[in-house]
Amino acid sequence: MASSGERIDSLDALRGFAIFGILLINIQVFSGWGFVSVDTRQALTWSEWDEPIATWMDILVRAKFYSLFSLLFGYSFMMLAQRVQQSPVRYHLRRMLGLLVIGTAHSLFLSPWDILMLYGVMGLFLGAFLNVRAPTLAACGVALLIVTAVALWFAPQLGLADLGSGTSLRLLQDNVPALSGGSYLEVVEANAYLSVSVFLDRIEHLRPLRVMAMFLFGAAAARLHLAERNSGHVRLLIVVALVGLVVGTALAMAEVKLGEESLAHRVVNLLGRVGAPPLLAMGYGAILLLWWRGRGRLTGAVRSALAPTDRMALTNYILQSAVCISVFYGMWGDRFASLSLAALMLYSAGLFVAQMMFSAVWLRLFTQGPLEWLWRWQIKRKRPRLLR
Repeated sequence: MASSGERIDSLDALRGFAIFGILLINIQVFSGWGFVSVDTRQALTWSEWDEPIATWMDILVRAKFYSLFSLLFGYSFMMLAQRVQQSPVRYHLRRMLGLLVIGTAHSLFLSPWDILMLYGVMGLFLGAFLNVRAPTLAACGVALLIVTAVALWFAPQLGLADLGSGTSLRLLQDNVPALSGGSYLEVVEANAYLSVSVFLDRIEHLRPLRVMAMFLFGAAAARLHLAERNSGHVRLLIVVALVGLVVGTALAMAEVKLGEESLAHRVVNLLGRVGAPPLLAMGYGAILLLWWRGRGRLTGAVRSALAPTDRMALTNYILQSAVCISVFYGMWGDRFASLSLAALMLYSAGLFVAQMMFSAVWLRLFTQGPLEWLWRWQIKRKRPRLLR
C-alpha cells in the first residue's frame, strides 16, 4: 500500500473496486433490464445465464458495494479531518454541501438512483464524530444497525412496512417508459419523479441509518490507519476478512434462498438484509487490503490499475451514468431492454476497463478529475491548479 504523496494507493484501488461493483448494479436499471418482464428477458441473447448471474449478484454484489463505498467515504472523512488544521468541521460542511449540489444535479439530469445526495445529507452528521475514538465509532455503527433491524422487524406490526411503497411503485411505473422512448426533456421530468420514488424507497428500507453506520465503521478504520502498510493490525484485518466473507456470504445466501414462512426464516431473512451488506463490504475491504500489503508484480499491477479510477471517483461515477443513458435510453442509443444480464456484465467490464485507461491518461496530464477540480474549488474558495 505504497503512498503516493498524500494518497494511499490501496485505499484508492479499493474505492476503484467499489465503483466497478456499483456499475454492475446500476447497469441493470440504466439498461432497462430491471424493469421488463421475465418473458421479455428470456427472449434476449445469452438469457440462459441470467438466472444464476442474478442470484449471485444478489448474494455478493447488491447493496454490498454501496456499503463498501460508504465505508470508504467515512475513512476519507476522518483522513481529511486529521489533515485540515483550521476549522475542520466547517471544511467538512462545505464539502457536504458541494456534494449535495452535485448529487442533486446528477439525480435530475442523469440518474435518479444517485447516492451522492444521501451521502451529502448523512455526511453532515459526521462532523459530530470528529474527535471520537475508534471503539466508540464502531460501537455507534453497530448500534445503528441494531436500531435498523429492530425497526424493520416491528414495521409490519406498526403498519409502517408499506410506507410510501404504493406511491413509489406508481411513480416508477408512470415514468420508466420515458426512459425508453422520450426526449431528453421528458427524461429530466421523469427523473424528477423517479428521484421521489427512490427517496421513498430508501426511507422505507432505512437506508440513511445503514449508510451512517458504514460511515462510522470507515471512520473507525481510519482512526486505526488500517489502509496503511506500516499500521500493523494484520490480525484484525484477518479476523474481519474471515468473519465478513464467511458469515456475510452465509447470511446473504440465506436471505436470497429462504422465504419468510416461519419465525426462524423471518429472523434469518432480517439478519441477511441488515447484516450481510456491511459484513461482506468489510470482508472485501479487509481481504484486498491484506493482499495489497504484498509486493508481488500482480499485486502492484492490480493496485496501480485501479488506483487512478478512484482519484477521479466522482467524475467516473457520474461518467458511468452519462455513458449508460447515452447508450441505452431511447433518445440516443435506443438499446433499452435489449441486452441480457450476461451481456450487461460484459458491457460493464468493458466500460470499466475503458474508465481505468481514461483515468490513467487524464491524470498524466491533469492533477485531478474535472468534477474533483470543481468540487475542490467550491470547498477551498480558490481555484486549484488543474494542469500538471
